[in-house]
Amino acid sequence: MEQAQIYRSGNNVGSFGDSSGRVVVHADELPWTDWALPGLRFKLLSINRRSGMFTVMMEIAPNVETDLHHHFGDAHIFVTRGGYAYDHDRIGLGEHNVEIGSIAHKPFFDEDGGEVLVFFHGGISGVDEDGKPTGDYVSADWMYEAANANGAASHLTPPPVERPEFN
Repeated sequence: MEQAQIYRSGNNVGSFGDSSGRVVVHADELPWTDWALPGLRFKLLSINRRSGMFTVMMEIAPNVETDLHHHFGDAHIFVTRGGYAYDHDRIGLGEHNVEIGSIAHKPFFDEDGGEVLVFFHGGISGVDEDGKPTGDYVSADWMYEAANANGAASHLTPPPVERPEFN
């Protein structure tokens, strides 16, 4: 079996070039990038542009209360440090939570902050006073552009230069 070649020069922390289709990302070598919601930073691990899914590690500062935001698709979250809560429940270390697409909510994070692994199946946006999505659409491409501007995307394939137009 052919082994993946590991690239670790500069900010290139991914593995490419084998016939298995594998990509290995050394998340500990990626810098944190500020996210769309204040108090949160991310490391973009992977993108699937066919489905719009992206995988991130997120670091949350202590006592963060995020802005109300809308999920366009499910977000699967696994807590690796700390925890967070909603009005109705708390999710802690080692627990998995699914935030269903089409919801708007506002989680509250622990006094010690935290870290989570998130699989986004679609992006998020802000919410207006009527509860409707508004503002920037934080998609896989938005995530790529932010990570790339921070030197944290060399392990990912850039988005296509030309986007297809549909009639």
